[in-house]
Amino acid sequence: MSKIFVRQGNAAVSVSDEMERLVNQLLDANPIIKRAIEDEIEQVYQDAYRQWPVRVIPPKSADRRKEQTIYAIQQSGKTRQDALAIVEEMTFKPQEGKISPKSQDSKNKLERGIMVTSDELVGFVRNTAPYAWAIKTGTYTRNTLAYGTRTSNELLWSPVRKAANKLVNVLADDLLKEAKR
Repeated sequence: MSKIFVRQGNAAVSVSDEMERLVNQLLDANPIIKRAIEDEIEQVYQDAYRQWPVRVIPPKSADRRKEQTIYAIQQSGKTRQDALAIVEEMTFKPQEGKISPKSQDSKNKLERGIMVTSDELVGFVRNTAPYAWAIKTGTYTRNTLAYGTRTSNELLWSPVRKAANKLVNVLADDLLKEAKR
């Protein structure tokens, strides 16, 4: 279930249990709308969470690891030819980067919810990290986004716009059904 917030101007606060029950009753009055909002919010959230980049330590190439192994073997007293012979028997697979200790864990700062204003009910997905707008896809990023793209635009803004269009269509279909009755 999504969190419910109340927004007045630029401030947004989490609501009390009683207000949350009231909003849920309002949404329960039309289950098609409630399901559509929650399904779309959850889909965008899950996709964003799955692909959100995490800062990694760049992996060493197979050639670099091979050279370091040769050097380590030579340090133990073997000749370069002996080290090369030993290394030729070994296989060096590509590595994935490890999560950097500099990572600020913006992935786990994603949140979803429903915002109540004076005249609107808004479903949202956002990242509460103050630098989230600036995160770009890097060389070693483990997602399907193009290098250099802004993550929040690709994983939050664009999908939410598409979800809004889908939600409007669901609402229009529901209203037409009700009007025909």
